[in-house]
Amino acid sequence: MDVKITSSGRFHYKKACGKESHYHNDYQIQLVYAGSSLMVLDGEQFSIFPGDIVLSRKGSTHAFQTISQEGVKMLEVKFITLDHELEDILKGIKTKFEDQDRQLFSLLSRLVLEGQRKALNYKIMSGTLLMECLLLMYRICMKSSIPVFESFPLHREARPPGSSPLHPLDLVDEYIHSNLEHSFTLHDLSVACGYNQDYLYRVIKNRTGLSAIKYINLVKFEKALFLIQNTEQTLSEIAWHLGFENLQYFSRFFKHHSGITPSEYIAKVRLTTRTDY
Repeated sequence: MDVKITSSGRFHYKKACGKESHYHNDYQIQLVYAGSSLMVLDGEQFSIFPGDIVLSRKGSTHAFQTISQEGVKMLEVKFITLDHELEDILKGIKTKFEDQDRQLFSLLSRLVLEGQRKALNYKIMSGTLLMECLLLMYRICMKSSIPVFESFPLHREARPPGSSPLHPLDLVDEYIHSNLEHSFTLHDLSVACGYNQDYLYRVIKNRTGLSAIKYINLVKFEKALFLIQNTEQTLSEIAWHLGFENLQYFSRFFKHHSGITPSEYIAKVRLTTRTDY
Protein backbone atom coordinates (compact mmCIF):
# COMPACT_ATOMS: atom_id res chain seq x y z
CA MET A 1 0.00 0.00 0.00
CA ASP A 2 1.24 3.45 -0.91
CA VAL A 3 0.66 6.63 1.11
CA LYS A 4 2.38 10.02 1.26
CA ILE A 5 2.20 12.33 4.28
CA THR A 6 1.84 15.98 3.31
CA SER A 7 1.99 17.49 6.82
CA SER A 8 1.80 16.60 10.49
CA GLY A 9 1.79 18.58 13.70
CA ARG A 10 0.66 19.18 17.25
CA PHE A 11 -1.60 22.24 17.54
CA HIS A 12 -3.09 24.32 20.35
CA TYR A 13 -6.07 26.45 19.32
CA LYS A 14 -7.11 29.11 21.84
CA LYS A 15 -10.71 29.64 22.94
CA ALA A 16 -13.00 30.94 20.16
CA CYS A 17 -10.27 30.23 17.59
CA GLY A 18 -10.21 27.52 14.95
CA LYS A 19 -10.41 27.25 11.17
CA GLU A 20 -12.87 28.86 8.76
CA SER A 21 -14.73 26.63 6.30
CA HIS A 22 -12.26 25.24 3.79
CA TYR A 23 -11.36 22.11 1.85
CA HIS A 24 -8.19 20.47 0.58
CA ASN A 25 -7.28 17.62 -1.73
CA ASP A 26 -5.78 15.36 0.90
CA TYR A 27 -7.11 13.31 3.78
CA GLN A 28 -6.79 14.69 7.31
CA ILE A 29 -6.76 12.93 10.67
CA GLN A 30 -7.40 15.02 13.78
CA LEU A 31 -7.14 13.53 17.28
CA VAL A 32 -8.20 15.68 20.24
CA TYR A 33 -6.19 15.10 23.41
CA ALA A 34 -7.27 18.14 25.47
CA GLY A 35 -10.20 20.58 25.38
CA SER A 36 -13.16 20.52 23.02
CA SER A 37 -14.43 22.19 19.88
CA LEU A 38 -17.43 22.39 17.58
CA MET A 39 -16.85 20.99 14.10
CA VAL A 40 -18.81 21.20 10.85
CA LEU A 41 -17.94 18.61 8.21
CA ASP A 42 -19.82 18.55 4.91
CA GLY A 43 -22.75 20.31 6.57
CA GLU A 44 -22.90 18.00 9.61
CA GLN A 45 -22.25 19.68 12.97
CA PHE A 46 -20.89 17.83 16.01
CA SER A 47 -18.73 18.37 19.10
CA ILE A 48 -15.36 16.70 19.61
CA PHE A 49 -13.76 15.93 22.98
CA PRO A 50 -10.52 14.33 24.26
CA GLY A 51 -10.07 10.90 22.68
CA ASP A 52 -12.19 11.74 19.61
CA ILE A 53 -10.79 11.21 16.13
CA VAL A 54 -12.07 12.87 12.96
CA LEU A 55 -11.20 11.71 9.45
CA SER A 56 -11.84 14.40 6.82
CA ARG A 57 -11.82 12.91 3.35
CA LYS A 58 -10.23 14.59 0.35
CA GLY A 59 -12.46 17.28 -1.11
CA SER A 60 -14.65 17.52 2.01
CA THR A 61 -15.55 20.95 3.39
CA HIS A 62 -14.91 21.44 7.08
CA ALA A 63 -14.46 24.02 9.82
CA PHE A 64 -14.18 24.06 13.59
CA GLN A 65 -14.18 26.47 16.51
CA THR A 66 -12.84 25.93 20.02
CA ILE A 67 -15.51 25.97 22.73
CA SER A 68 -13.59 25.03 25.89
CA GLN A 69 -12.05 27.67 28.14
CA GLU A 70 -8.58 26.13 27.96
CA GLY A 71 -8.67 25.85 24.18
CA VAL A 72 -8.26 22.59 22.28
CA LYS A 73 -5.13 20.55 21.55
CA MET A 74 -4.93 18.24 18.56
CA LEU A 75 -2.61 15.93 16.71
CA GLU A 76 -3.13 16.43 12.98
CA VAL A 77 -1.85 14.46 9.98
CA LYS A 78 -2.63 15.12 6.31
CA PHE A 79 -1.87 12.59 3.59
CA ILE A 80 -2.62 11.55 0.02
CA THR A 81 -2.88 8.17 -1.67
CA LEU A 82 -3.69 6.79 -5.09
CA ASP A 83 -3.66 3.20 -3.84
CA HIS A 84 -7.07 1.64 -4.53
CA GLU A 85 -6.67 -1.01 -1.82
CA LEU A 86 -5.96 1.68 0.77
CA GLU A 87 -8.83 3.83 -0.47
CA ASP A 88 -11.16 0.86 0.09
CA ILE A 89 -9.91 0.67 3.68
CA LEU A 90 -10.46 4.41 4.13
CA LYS A 91 -14.08 3.97 3.04
CA GLY A 92 -14.59 1.71 6.06
CA ILE A 93 -13.30 4.29 8.55
CA LYS A 94 -15.97 6.42 10.20
CA THR A 95 -15.88 10.20 10.05
CA LYS A 96 -15.81 10.45 13.86
CA PHE A 97 -15.07 7.78 16.48
CA GLU A 98 -13.15 7.28 19.74
CA ASP A 99 -9.57 6.17 20.27
CA GLN A 100 -9.17 2.75 21.90
CA ASP A 101 -6.84 2.48 24.91
CA ARG A 102 -4.88 5.52 23.61
CA GLN A 103 -3.34 3.34 20.90
CA LEU A 104 -3.93 5.92 18.16
CA PHE A 105 -2.65 8.71 20.38
CA SER A 106 0.61 6.79 20.80
CA LEU A 107 1.01 6.15 17.07
CA LEU A 108 0.16 9.69 15.99
CA SER A 109 2.41 11.20 18.67
CA ARG A 110 5.32 9.15 17.39
CA LEU A 111 4.52 10.14 13.80
CA VAL A 112 4.48 13.84 14.70
CA LEU A 113 7.76 13.51 16.59
CA GLU A 114 9.35 11.81 13.57
CA GLY A 115 8.44 14.81 11.45
CA GLN A 116 9.72 17.27 14.04
CA ARG A 117 13.06 15.55 14.61
CA LYS A 118 13.73 14.43 11.03
CA ALA A 119 15.95 11.56 12.09
CA LEU A 120 17.47 9.16 9.55
CA ASN A 121 14.76 7.75 7.21
CA TYR A 122 12.04 9.66 9.08
CA LYS A 123 9.77 9.74 6.01
CA ILE A 124 9.78 5.95 5.79
CA MET A 125 9.16 5.62 9.53
CA SER A 126 6.36 8.21 9.42
CA GLY A 127 4.67 6.44 6.51
CA THR A 128 4.89 3.11 8.32
CA LEU A 129 3.34 4.61 11.46
CA LEU A 130 0.55 6.16 9.39
CA MET A 131 -0.24 2.82 7.74
CA GLU A 132 -0.41 1.14 11.16
CA CYS A 133 -2.64 3.96 12.36
CA LEU A 134 -5.04 3.68 9.40
CA LEU A 135 -5.32 -0.10 9.73
CA LEU A 136 -6.01 0.23 13.45
CA MET A 137 -8.64 2.91 12.75
CA TYR A 138 -10.29 0.52 10.29
CA ARG A 139 -10.28 -2.32 12.84
CA ILE A 140 -11.80 -0.11 15.51
CA CYS A 141 -14.54 1.04 13.17
CA MET A 142 -15.18 -2.54 12.06
CA LYS A 143 -15.46 -3.58 15.74
CA SER A 144 -12.73 -6.16 15.21
CA SER A 145 -9.93 -4.58 17.21
CA ILE A 146 -8.55 -6.00 20.45
CA PRO A 147 -6.12 -4.16 22.72
CA VAL A 148 -2.62 -4.42 21.27
CA PHE A 149 -0.84 -3.04 24.35
CA GLU A 150 2.36 -2.18 22.53
CA SER A 151 5.05 -0.59 24.67
CA PHE A 152 6.91 2.31 23.08
CA PRO A 153 7.57 5.33 25.34
CA LEU A 154 7.04 8.52 23.35
CA HIS A 155 9.91 10.57 24.69
CA ARG A 156 12.85 8.24 25.33
CA GLU A 157 15.24 8.03 22.39
CA ALA A 158 18.96 7.41 22.16
CA ARG A 159 20.77 10.76 22.41
CA PRO A 160 23.99 11.09 20.40
CA PRO A 161 27.06 12.64 22.09
CA GLY A 162 27.05 16.42 21.94
CA SER A 163 23.31 16.69 21.33
CA SER A 164 21.24 19.59 22.65
CA PRO A 165 20.33 19.79 26.38
CA LEU A 166 17.69 17.44 27.71
CA HIS A 167 14.08 18.58 27.57
CA PRO A 168 12.46 18.62 31.05
CA LEU A 169 10.29 15.68 30.02
CA ASP A 170 13.42 13.68 29.19
CA LEU A 171 14.62 14.28 32.74
CA VAL A 172 11.23 13.18 34.06
CA ASP A 173 11.43 9.97 32.02
CA GLU A 174 14.96 9.23 33.23
CA TYR A 175 13.99 9.69 36.86
CA ILE A 176 10.84 7.57 36.59
CA HIS A 177 12.65 4.70 34.84
CA SER A 178 15.49 4.83 37.37
CA ASN A 179 13.10 4.68 40.31
CA LEU A 180 10.34 2.33 39.19
CA GLU A 181 11.25 -0.13 41.94
CA HIS A 182 10.95 2.52 44.63
CA SER A 183 8.17 4.63 46.05
CA PHE A 184 8.64 8.32 45.28
CA THR A 185 6.55 11.46 45.58
CA LEU A 186 5.93 14.13 42.97
CA HIS A 187 8.03 16.43 45.16
CA ASP A 188 10.92 13.94 44.94
CA LEU A 189 10.54 13.95 41.15
CA SER A 190 10.61 17.75 40.81
CA VAL A 191 13.62 18.13 43.14
CA ALA A 192 15.60 15.47 41.26
CA CYS A 193 14.83 17.12 37.90
CA GLY A 194 15.75 20.57 39.21
CA TYR A 195 12.50 22.28 38.28
CA ASN A 196 9.67 23.96 40.15
CA GLN A 197 6.92 21.42 40.83
CA ASP A 198 4.12 23.44 39.21
CA TYR A 199 6.27 24.11 36.12
CA LEU A 200 7.05 20.43 35.74
CA TYR A 201 3.36 19.55 36.00
CA ARG A 202 2.58 22.00 33.18
CA VAL A 203 5.33 20.56 31.00
CA ILE A 204 3.97 17.03 31.40
CA LYS A 205 0.39 18.17 30.74
CA ASN A 206 1.32 20.25 27.68
CA ARG A 207 3.45 17.56 26.05
CA THR A 208 1.34 14.50 26.86
CA GLY A 209 -2.17 15.69 27.70
CA LEU A 210 -1.91 13.78 30.98
CA SER A 211 -1.58 14.77 34.61
CA ALA A 212 1.73 13.94 36.28
CA ILE A 213 0.21 11.00 38.18
CA LYS A 214 -1.43 9.57 35.05
CA TYR A 215 1.80 9.94 33.10
CA ILE A 216 3.83 8.11 35.76
CA ASN A 217 1.24 5.34 35.80
CA LEU A 218 1.40 5.09 32.00
CA VAL A 219 5.18 4.66 32.16
CA LYS A 220 4.71 1.91 34.77
CA PHE A 221 2.12 0.21 32.59
CA GLU A 222 4.46 0.33 29.57
CA LYS A 223 7.22 -1.24 31.67
CA ALA A 224 4.83 -3.96 32.84
CA LEU A 225 4.01 -4.74 29.19
CA PHE A 226 7.71 -4.90 28.32
CA LEU A 227 8.49 -7.29 31.17
CA ILE A 228 5.55 -9.56 30.32
CA GLN A 229 6.34 -9.59 26.60
CA ASN A 230 10.13 -9.85 26.76
CA THR A 231 11.06 -11.74 29.94
CA GLU A 232 10.09 -14.90 31.78
CA GLN A 233 9.62 -13.13 35.11
CA THR A 234 6.61 -14.16 37.17
CA LEU A 235 3.85 -11.64 37.82
CA SER A 236 5.00 -11.39 41.43
CA GLU A 237 8.52 -10.53 40.28
CA ILE A 238 7.19 -7.94 37.83
CA ALA A 239 5.02 -6.38 40.52
CA TRP A 240 8.06 -6.16 42.81
CA HIS A 241 10.22 -4.57 40.08
CA LEU A 242 7.56 -1.91 39.57
CA GLY A 243 7.31 -1.00 43.23
CA PHE A 244 3.94 -2.59 44.01
CA GLU A 245 3.46 -3.85 47.55
CA ASN A 246 1.70 -7.02 46.48
CA LEU A 247 0.40 -8.88 43.45
CA GLN A 248 -3.23 -7.98 44.16
CA TYR A 249 -2.50 -4.25 43.94
CA PHE A 250 -0.55 -4.77 40.71
CA SER A 251 -3.40 -6.83 39.23
CA ARG A 252 -5.91 -4.06 39.95
CA PHE A 253 -3.52 -1.50 38.42
CA PHE A 254 -2.99 -3.57 35.27
CA LYS A 255 -6.69 -4.31 34.76
CA HIS A 256 -7.53 -0.62 35.21
CA HIS A 257 -5.22 0.25 32.30
CA SER A 258 -5.90 -2.71 30.02
CA GLY A 259 -9.33 -4.09 30.80
CA ILE A 260 -7.95 -7.59 31.48
CA THR A 261 -5.96 -9.08 34.34
CA PRO A 262 -2.18 -9.55 33.99
CA SER A 263 -2.63 -13.32 34.32
CA GLU A 264 -5.03 -13.32 31.34
CA TYR A 265 -2.61 -11.19 29.32
CA ILE A 266 0.48 -13.21 30.18
CA ALA A 267 -1.31 -16.38 29.05
CA LYS A 268 -2.08 -14.83 25.63
CA VAL A 269 1.42 -13.43 25.14
CA ARG A 270 3.59 -16.29 26.36
CA LEU A 271 1.60 -19.22 25.01
CA THR A 272 2.05 -18.06 21.40
CA THR A 273 5.13 -19.75 19.96
CA ARG A 274 4.52 -19.57 16.22
CA THR A 275 2.28 -17.65 13.80
CA ASP A 276 1.94 -18.79 10.19
CA TYR A 277 0.78 -16.30 7.54
